[in-house]
Amino acid sequence: MGEKPIDKIRLGHGPEVEVDELPPPPPMKFSSIMRIIGPSAIVLGVAIGSGEWLIGPSNAVLYGPYILWIATVSILLQTILNLEMVRYTMYAGEPIFNGMLRLWPGPRFWGPLLVVLSVLERAWPAWAFACATGVVAAILGRIPGAAESLYVMIAGVVIALIIVALVSIGGIVERALEVVQWVMIFLIIITLAVLCVIAVPASVAAETFKGFFTFGYLPKGATIVLLGALAGYAGAGGLNNTTVSNYYRDKGIGMGAKVGAIPSLIKGKKITVSPVGKVFKVDSENLKRWRTWRTIAWIDVVGVFTLGAFIGMYLPTSLAVALIPLGTKLPTWGIAAYQGEYFSKLWGPIGWGIALLAGIWVLFSTQLGSTDMITRTLVDLIWQASERVRKWCRGEIKKLYYTVLTFIIIWIIFAFALNYIFGIVPFAWILMVANISNIVLALTAAATIYIGRKWLPKEVRTPIWSSIILAIGVVFWATFAILATLATFFGFTI
Repeated sequence: MGEKPIDKIRLGHGPEVEVDELPPPPPMKFSSIMRIIGPSAIVLGVAIGSGEWLIGPSNAVLYGPYILWIATVSILLQTILNLEMVRYTMYAGEPIFNGMLRLWPGPRFWGPLLVVLSVLERAWPAWAFACATGVVAAILGRIPGAAESLYVMIAGVVIALIIVALVSIGGIVERALEVVQWVMIFLIIITLAVLCVIAVPASVAAETFKGFFTFGYLPKGATIVLLGALAGYAGAGGLNNTTVSNYYRDKGIGMGAKVGAIPSLIKGKKITVSPVGKVFKVDSENLKRWRTWRTIAWIDVVGVFTLGAFIGMYLPTSLAVALIPLGTKLPTWGIAAYQGEYFSKLWGPIGWGIALLAGIWVLFSTQLGSTDMITRTLVDLIWQASERVRKWCRGEIKKLYYTVLTFIIIWIIFAFALNYIFGIVPFAWILMVANISNIVLALTAAATIYIGRKWLPKEVRTPIWSSIILAIGVVFWATFAILATLATFFGFTI
């Protein structure tokens, strides 16, 4: 007798996918859940260093904490976006960008577009650059300026090499990053919480909290690019959001367990990663498992990402509002150490050191996650699109991962040299990529609505209420992207 034929279905304009059984979820016990959640911790670790540490405080000290309503809207919209992106991954075993390759007119259009957007938004070593300003500040005992740009460039390259080592030593890249980011998040949140208790008056803490809910406040003459950066990078932002679906695949959540994960260079075993996903058969047993998997996703996204994003925005912003006079523009070369100047007035060298260490730590974690995110995204796109590459790698995706990572490191070094030649300041670099994030978010939200409603079976598809919220997100992020473009090239103001 021959083998039973494998059932397959077609998703969009891509190759057919096999129909398989949905793996059983872990028991709904605290210890089991803590072992399975974690993708949102990686996303959060990256998020704290961009929107939360830099852009939120820079808006609040310039315009007042009432501007933080933009962060509230963006974080809540990103929560639904993350939940719906991973819905596709949990059903089909593919990251959301790979799902977008299946959209009309096909991968020849979407592949290059997604690669370009990914590179523009995450390949720049903006956070290593910012982190390097903190390292140089620690050496000099003061905030560096343009005169020290060569030292900042050298420090940034060293930081990038350390990051490469970190993402290479775990058994699975996702697991290595998860461990590092959990440690960083814990240390960062505890440090900031202690500093807030010591340095932030109750009235300032209350006023900052109120700012998250003062919807519609827009100060006259506000810099649109700065506001757009808050919309784009509060919470996670852009590729930081989309990559959560890659981590769900690698973590083996839902149908991700049927596809494989990217192993590390040093300790990783040979693992075959399918270039296409697998879906599950819709029956009573699989739907029961599905509901449990979705509960785990809600715990991961809301309990880790959403809660952590609000706390991560609130603590450093409260510190900044308490210590820095209203109307202050943060130094373009001192973004890793700006709080240190004001803490030194309270506690001298100890205050300077604590704030500087926190800034370096936060920005380092952001560059760590960003380096893996851009590499992982490009690898997944190429792996699905090119059979020739899969043959060259002999089925081992880690060969492609570390090939792409090598090119990313070369690009990082080139970008630092470019910065040195043209005198680009760190904060301007971060504002640029944060506003590009709005484009990525709007595009991804629109695609997620279509994918979740069109391709998923009715029993598991994106509900109408989620689609409506995502549509609001498309308008929200697209509006800021358009306004920032008009402001940058045509001098538009509000």
